[in-house]
Amino acid sequence: MRILLVRHGETDWNRQGRCQGATDLELNETGVRQAEKVAAYLTKEEIRAVYSSNLKRAIQTADVICRSHGLVVTIEDSFRELHHGMLEGLTLPEIQTAFPDFIQKWRQAPAELLIPGGERLIDVAGRTWEGMNGIVQCHRSDATLVVVSHNFPILAVLCRITGIHLDRYRSFHIDPCNVSHIRYTQDEGWSLAEFRGEKLESRPASQNNAI
Repeated sequence: MRILLVRHGETDWNRQGRCQGATDLELNETGVRQAEKVAAYLTKEEIRAVYSSNLKRAIQTADVICRSHGLVVTIEDSFRELHHGMLEGLTLPEIQTAFPDFIQKWRQAPAELLIPGGERLIDVAGRTWEGMNGIVQCHRSDATLVVVSHNFPILAVLCRITGIHLDRYRSFHIDPCNVSHIRYTQDEGWSLAEFRGEKLESRPASQNNAI
């Protein structure tokens, strides 16, 4: 089974470098174009199902992909973004000013650190992994699935598959609407087939999650 992990398209807060974990923003014009490009890229795939987190930016991206395959989006709450709590809407400089102790600890060991008013990265990894294992049980072994999610859930999956500790999530960099190809077989389990399979549009790091 092949699963294509797609990060949602750009929002205004992505462009501004703001944390937007649980904040339910829609795609901006650039994000819509990115979604259209990734949908065009995926037209050659025989996709059986498209899953999305329950946040608008992911659903919009997934809906564009669905149109060319005659599918409807299946919402899976476990694929939602890390809740950034009191960091929501803040840029990195603002976080460094308001939460200097937190950001220092986050830089060193983020996995089990509770974000003020939010959640832990390790908990995001757990629910995302549960969601991934759940969807593969619903489809034939030769199916190709699309999962539209967010930065941290996708990073967590990539770390889990490659054996990289979650504290080192920065080993991977995911631009809006990039596609990562992973595989699952009952005998061999999970593997990473291709990381950032198609770089659809370059984005400076400031336009990704602030932390």
